[in-house]
Amino acid sequence: MKKFVTGLLSQWRYLWKVLFFLYLPIAFLFTGVGILSRVVDDVSLGFFLRDIVATGKLPFFAGFVSQIGGLLWSGSLSICLFALIIMQRRSSDFAGSKRFFLQGGIVTGTLLFDDIFLFHEEIAPSYLHIGEKVVIAAYLIMGMVFVFSNWKEILSSEYLILTLALAMFGASILMDTLPVDDLLVGYFWEQLELFLEDGFKFAGIATWLIYFVRHAIQQIETTQVKI
Repeated sequence: MKKFVTGLLSQWRYLWKVLFFLYLPIAFLFTGVGILSRVVDDVSLGFFLRDIVATGKLPFFAGFVSQIGGLLWSGSLSICLFALIIMQRRSSDFAGSKRFFLQGGIVTGTLLFDDIFLFHEEIAPSYLHIGEKVVIAAYLIMGMVFVFSNWKEILSSEYLILTLALAMFGASILMDTLPVDDLLVGYFWEQLELFLEDGFKFAGIATWLIYFVRHAIQQIETTQVKI
């Protein structure tokens, strides 16, 4: 027991800053949510804290494909940040790879935020008065900047996988922009459009994750050889 307590005190001396900056944002988050629950009409604290399926009293499987997609986005973001940190600590070389993973993390984090909070579908048009097409165009520009500023790194990687991911995202966006509601097509075609749009999107997210996982492994192994 004495050894356990001694270990706790020893770890506290060098971990207290890490724990402080971990719990401080959490404290701010819950404080802000508590304040919002008091100032926003007809909104309780549970409305912010509870799972959306429980809040909406929906079946447990409601939106589960979308949630899996969010997990895949989170996995890609974690891989980018992890690879970036490892490479920063192990070698002063590979500036292009570091930039690649940094920008890849930014792109992934942005799309993750959009997917979770429905930014281009709800927040931008309804609250910020920014058209959905404007936001999508901004994402396309961001993607092109990422590709063109890292083209050497991409050409040294398994770019077939990245090309497939981008092609599937493009197909999903194309299906999303089709004026299905204005065409007054039947129920079957509406469901087919939804099936293809979300199917291409999910496949693109999964392919995006595989690409960054494989490239991160290859680059980390390369830095180990160079040390």
